[in-house]
Amino acid sequence: MAMPHYMKNYTKRLFAFMGAYMVVLIGGLTYARQGDQSQIVLIFLALLTALPICGVFWTIFRLLVECDDEYQRLLFAKQFLLATGMTLALTTVWQFLKVYEVLAAGPQWIGVIWFAMLGFAAPLVRWRA
Repeated sequence: MAMPHYMKNYTKRLFAFMGAYMVVLIGGLTYARQGDQSQIVLIFLALLTALPICGVFWTIFRLLVECDDEYQRLLFAKQFLLATGMTLALTTVWQFLKVYEVLAAGPQWIGVIWFAMLGFAAPLVRWRA
């Protein structure tokens, strides 16, 4: 069975943004660790590194727009909503553990947590479909 066009577009975009992310992350960290860099340069590198990840978010949501199969679109929408809800629940509990000084640090890398929850949500949504 051939891959639908919306999945082909998604795959191409995902590989492009993740490839850009790896290049920018490795290059940026290598440059930043070579010596004393100004605060402006470090801010620029941080923003530059975040851009491809923002592109991945755009790619994921673009999949929802381009999907021409209504049933698949419904499953994707449910997956995104479930992933968002699980991320919010996890980070809320995590933050309150920090507030009550059970943990030393609060939630960080929320995007990574959301990506992980997106992966957990996919089989759950399709299992219940």
